[in-house]
Amino acid sequence: MRAAQANAGLIVAGAAGLAVSVRILAAPLIGVAMLPSAAQRPSVEASPPLLHVDSLGAVLVAHDPFRVTRRSSPIAYDPVRLAQPPTPAPPKPVLMLIGIVWDRGTDPTALVEGLPGVEGPRPMRLGDAVGGLRVKNIKRDRVVITGFDTTWTLTMREPWK
Repeated sequence: MRAAQANAGLIVAGAAGLAVSVRILAAPLIGVAMLPSAAQRPSVEASPPLLHVDSLGAVLVAHDPFRVTRRSSPIAYDPVRLAQPPTPAPPKPVLMLIGIVWDRGTDPTALVEGLPGVEGPRPMRLGDAVGGLRVKNIKRDRVVITGFDTTWTLTMREPWK
């Protein structure tokens, strides 16, 4: 029985393939349009104008093959500027937590020292921003401040420990 079932399956698959082939030949799935005759086509020059050998370098530079846009860079190469060291980034501030004041446990205020542009400690509440630094969180023993691509977690100083 196995051989008969295999033969029947092959006959069915062959018939399906034959039916699909006839369908594609009789009516294509994609519309085919005829090309216009040679008399209707627009005229094209026989050959492009020849370039002088001297201009080939200019053409190559104008259409830079190593760039996606095929145009030269809008920024001119300057070796003198590359020889100069880059300007250093401003140093990140050294922040210290002096203390935390709790107003009945609902509105905490942190005394932070070392903020840029501020002399001495400065009281800061949740969400306050000074010199690009913002207070994100105030807990019982720590304050989280973010800014300048850095996150500081300042903890309380405990001199007795």
